[in-house]
Amino acid sequence: MIDTTINLANIVTIATVAGTLFFTTGTYTEKIDSVKTDQEKSVKRIAKNEKDITDLKITTAKIETKIDERFDRIEDILMEK
Repeated sequence: MIDTTINLANIVTIATVAGTLFFTTGTYTEKIDSVKTDQEKSVKRIAKNEKDITDLKITTAKIETKIDERFDRIEDILMEK
């Protein structure tokens, strides 16, 4: 038959299992919050990097345009002579 009596060892075992469960649940919750925070930081950093890349592309295009204009001017000067 099954022994249905509760002794001190059973109470200690149940308390240990419950404590471990609460501790690991809290740890996992903290890890999830940490991952969410890191994810938000990464999204902001990626958005900033994409904006910086776009700005650099625009700046490069402006420089290329100025170089083309200068070469056209040099060609005009050379053709006049």
